[in-house]
Amino acid sequence: MGLAMLAMRNENGYHGFARHDFKVGGLEATVVDPKRSAKGRPWIWRMEFFDHRPMLDLALLERGYHLAYVNVGNTYGSPGAIHQLSEFYQALVGPAWKLNPRVVLEGFSRGGLYAYNWAVKNPSKVMAIYGDAPVCDFTTWPYGGAGAARSESDWGSLVSLYGFPTEADALTYAFPPVANLDVLVQAKIPIVHVIGDADEVVPVAANTALIESRYRALWGTILVIHKPGGLHHPHSLDDPIPLVAFLTRHANDSEASPPSTIIAAPGLETRSSSAGWGTRSWVQEHQDGMQAAQAPGVELALLGDSITQGFGGVYRQVGEPGGESRRKWLENGHPLANLGISGECVQNVLWRVKHGALRDSSAKVVLIMVGINNYPSSTPGEVVRGLESLSGEVTSACPKALVAVQPLLPSGPSAKSEVRVWCESVNQGLATSARRHQIRLAFPDHHYLLDPDGSQNPELVSGDGIHLLPKGYDLWAQAIQAAVKKMTTP
Repeated sequence: MGLAMLAMRNENGYHGFARHDFKVGGLEATVVDPKRSAKGRPWIWRMEFFDHRPMLDLALLERGYHLAYVNVGNTYGSPGAIHQLSEFYQALVGPAWKLNPRVVLEGFSRGGLYAYNWAVKNPSKVMAIYGDAPVCDFTTWPYGGAGAARSESDWGSLVSLYGFPTEADALTYAFPPVANLDVLVQAKIPIVHVIGDADEVVPVAANTALIESRYRALWGTILVIHKPGGLHHPHSLDDPIPLVAFLTRHANDSEASPPSTIIAAPGLETRSSSAGWGTRSWVQEHQDGMQAAQAPGVELALLGDSITQGFGGVYRQVGEPGGESRRKWLENGHPLANLGISGECVQNVLWRVKHGALRDSSAKVVLIMVGINNYPSSTPGEVVRGLESLSGEVTSACPKALVAVQPLLPSGPSAKSEVRVWCESVNQGLATSARRHQIRLAFPDHHYLLDPDGSQNPELVSGDGIHLLPKGYDLWAQAIQAAVKKMTTP
């Protein structure tokens, strides 16, 4: 039974519009229907404070937009919340609702953190961003920096929800929204903010003004509507026509956006402990990988996500269930450069390569395996395009190395698992790309991880259906060794 059938419909439940209430991933969710949907079924997604000062929401409902909201709680755009928001997005663009693949994100106050962080993870899915007195750097609010009002309880909750080891790690975080605007510019996302010039809670200078100046410098489209002398409250505009006009004028700007998989973006993961980094940050993991790639005598470099990270290696401060297999099959007197980082999507590895991940490396072979974390937000075709782009970038960074892409592991417990079918589609696309000489494919598949009926072997793959156990690493390491030998033998 689809979500549309599970939703409770109230014909006049939202200012005279039909309202549907349902759950996604255990979270309370709402979709409000216009009287008549506009072409393409556009929608605006209120990220926080549903129904507070809804002038724009009502104006867009009148113009055929749908309105959506999911209650992820007071979570400040943290990694866990972004994952939950993505589940909601998939539900709304899926067969139950069939809403437009591109959405207007609406960030009121702290909702700005949700809107911008989700946009950086999913730039090709955003039609526009509307920020209303938005928080764009949490070291202002709730921490209280740059003249912002301090909220002690919110700051403590934020540090915990993001998974920062210490408050100092939060204060030195490298990728708040104000630092990620190049990703949004590449996706051609128009931005509009409404601010009170005398905002006493979220200071304009360190939030919206910084966004505006940097976005303009990058040649992005941005409009800031000022309320002279206005404070943080009241939000929005009594007359939303200027907002409607901006969104209407720029509704098609991001249609030309490339897929997210080829827009290089930094990794926003901050839950260092669950990622297997101890107290280290994503930036430090990137730097560790760079150091490993530059180690004397390196001949083989591996680029990837947590599965690759599990091999461990020189200069890496991570858990290594595949460490013994690395030493037995892959090093052979030469240190392995392991550039796997937990949680990576294709675009994150692309960012790392563009930012020196393989600089000055002596690697003779570079093997790439990444993409499972793009499920389900990216299509298999988008992942293949991203891996083609990544392969080209690695070749430019290491022109003397042989660069090859490994097929994705067969994730999911059975051959019919949705994630397995998705992985197989990616791998079929990689095989086609290899036949067209767009990439080099390291080896055909990972069949050795499966039982004859196509199910995963529980002695090789962990219960999550994704990560390898030590015996699985042993087989994978042998497959890598054989592929490298074949590639390097005249």
